[in-house]
Amino acid sequence: MIIISIVGVLLLCIGIISLRLVYLSSVTKGESIAKYDNPKSAILVLDIQNDTMGIEQYGDTGPLMANINRAIEYAKDSEMEIIYTKQEFKGNPLDLILSNGMYKADSDGSELYNELSIQSDNIFSKLRTDTFSVEHFENYLIKNKINTLYIVGAYASACVYKTALGGINRGYQVIILEDSIFSLNKKMLNTMLEKYKLKGIEISTIQDFIQL
Repeated sequence: MIIISIVGVLLLCIGIISLRLVYLSSVTKGESIAKYDNPKSAILVLDIQNDTMGIEQYGDTGPLMANINRAIEYAKDSEMEIIYTKQEFKGNPLDLILSNGMYKADSDGSELYNELSIQSDNIFSKLRTDTFSVEHFENYLIKNKINTLYIVGAYASACVYKTALGGINRGYQVIILEDSIFSLNKKMLNTMLEKYKLKGIEISTIQDFIQL
């Protein structure tokens, strides 16, 4: 009986963890955006935080950061909307366990990276991988008549992918700058780029972006 009870508890814990993972990583759906008379574009900078930049597997992040900052500076000069996100966990201790203690709300690790070019106050905190799970983020896009999103940042297989899908689900044109997104390895990045294309997500580069 004791063994059965222990197994039951373990299965319950596994179930809770699995459900939480599904919730945090699921892609949202929403109403299709309107057809604006004078639509705008925005650059969306995902999760370039101190904890993100501390991941050793990324290796030399200098070239990627240079591309991201270059894209942001170009967006500023072009009067394009610039939006930043921060992954932050608070309230539910399980979230911090699942993230290996990273992105604790109000910690230094959750703050935007000090080498990131900050050119707007449009900073949205999110719990889930899909930024469209944040209602006031979506409201901001609608209010500013944005229908095109250029995405840079982290991670290629998680927040970048899920946010892009959230945008596609709502009728946004979503363009990934492939040389401005983070992935744990090149093989994974190549795999994700193929998945993006299959889902209707466009691929571009920093060089094409700054020549718009």
